[in-house]
Amino acid sequence: MVYPCSLRSDATASPGDCSTCRSICPRTNRFSQNLEEERIPMTFRILVVCLTCTGLLLTLMWGQSPQGVVELWDSVEFAFRSPQPYANPFRDATLKATFLHPSGQQFTVDGFYDGDATWKVRFMPTQLGRWSYTTTSTDSALNGQTGSLDCVPALKPYLHGPLTAEGFHFRYADGQRPFLVSTRLSCHLAGTHVWDDLIPFFQENRINRVFFMIGGIRGIVKDLYGNEGEDLWSYNVEAFRSIDAFIDALRRAGIIASPYFYYFDDGFQRQLTPEQDEAFLRYGMARFGAFANVMPVLANEVELKHTERSDPTYDPRTDEWANRMGNLLQQLAVFDQPVTIHNPMESYEATNPSFFTRLDNWPYPWADLMLRQAQVGALGEAPAIAAHVAEPVTADWNPRAFARHNDLLIRLRRFNVPVVNEEPGYEMGGDRSWDGQTSDTMRATLWTAALAGAYTMWGSPATYELQDPLPDMMRSRTPADLKLLATIFDQLPFWEMQPSNDIVNANPVMLDGEPFRTNFALAAPGLYYLVYSLEGGPVELTVPEGIYQLGSILLKDPETAQPSEQIVTQNGKLSFFLDPSGDWVALLQKVQ
Repeated sequence: MVYPCSLRSDATASPGDCSTCRSICPRTNRFSQNLEEERIPMTFRILVVCLTCTGLLLTLMWGQSPQGVVELWDSVEFAFRSPQPYANPFRDATLKATFLHPSGQQFTVDGFYDGDATWKVRFMPTQLGRWSYTTTSTDSALNGQTGSLDCVPALKPYLHGPLTAEGFHFRYADGQRPFLVSTRLSCHLAGTHVWDDLIPFFQENRINRVFFMIGGIRGIVKDLYGNEGEDLWSYNVEAFRSIDAFIDALRRAGIIASPYFYYFDDGFQRQLTPEQDEAFLRYGMARFGAFANVMPVLANEVELKHTERSDPTYDPRTDEWANRMGNLLQQLAVFDQPVTIHNPMESYEATNPSFFTRLDNWPYPWADLMLRQAQVGALGEAPAIAAHVAEPVTADWNPRAFARHNDLLIRLRRFNVPVVNEEPGYEMGGDRSWDGQTSDTMRATLWTAALAGAYTMWGSPATYELQDPLPDMMRSRTPADLKLLATIFDQLPFWEMQPSNDIVNANPVMLDGEPFRTNFALAAPGLYYLVYSLEGGPVELTVPEGIYQLGSILLKDPETAQPSEQIVTQNGKLSFFLDPSGDWVALLQKVQ
């Protein structure tokens, strides 16, 4: 090894000339990155590094008396180098770091290999004060490294701390409660030239959660792994750096990121052994786990791990695998971000159990929330929701679809975790349950989920765009509907409100001889009452006696709002009429 520093083996350079050195310094045993690091070994050095020329992440490089300042709940990274050659550095060397606070709180996080003989550790301080760290590694150059940082109050506007599931909703560590407005995209590898315009669009339209398959779309998942998928024990560092940067860019915009580790629809990841599965999860969580905005998801349509869509039954090995890997994922989320899984996969053949059987159950006790694939058009087309009925291929977006959607999400609350319909069908103008949503049916989907005390998402052709999804997103009116939904829920203590269909008249529609409600209610009894009416008409609520302020909006034309008025109960009833020209939302607040 040739060093340009006179303290090393090459005496041609003057002491401290480290501007070109990319080696382990024998004095500091740290990776030398710039001149000032070598000249000031007794003070802390802060180096801001660019992750693939996008969002900035703070990296601390320490001397002998390390002192650094990091805001509460911010992400901090430590980089170390080793001269030891490895055939596979992802597998052949391990690195962990234990962070200790004077209160006794302690976190042990995995490090990860980031290319160029460099290993990194990421951390998020959760308490004010000094945190010290010590590394442990199978590599002597990485083992026993120590340092500390001082955690100060959060000043950046996006630092709210990790999200936790609380009841049927979520709360940040600082007490703020987001109402989830989600979309799915595939542009996480596109780069900042795409994200710089996209993220402000999210903010403008109140989209505060983005989920994505880290492997992208069908046909490219193999590119996550080494040698274009030939080596399942190593990873594409450049792809993972881009994923890091996307998550961090969302973090700085106050947006939750939900990376899905497995996309079995592609088929490639089915071949991983249990040991390779564990290594993959550990690598991903070592990279993502210190971002406060992360809500990790184990897999999309997890049944595809062992079951084909054409199979007549679901393979029970799926749940065994999901629970084993899910428990590991929960352990790896050391900062207690919520973790979960997505199911059931579409199956137009399986019965006893059927798609609907899987949809009405939740066999994943480790998950902090549930992500369901409840395609609303299929709920409308099916003659019954039963074990002997297979999921229909075609779709019907009738009142039965939305009544069943609302009822299903209410029933799922019995598992006492937040419920998200993660795949209600995409707004793509198709004729099947998965691609047949329109902006009008999407709006009804959003509101029947919200009035079940649950959440859903919006997907469109933009979902599968690897580059810029913004043109496709802007062609839909749904972003405006998302914004209105979030704006209304901003006015409410929604985390305290309960589905209350029993207090509002059903105004039913008869289909195949069975009535299906078109009026839905969510209530904080005695305070707020929110009504969604699919078709308008008469509305009657059973509420405590008093005077109520009523405001209502025709959702297909939000400029059409009935003037706010005060109405008085009559024998415990509030009655009003909504023009049957479309779907309405009405908010009542008790005045007296």
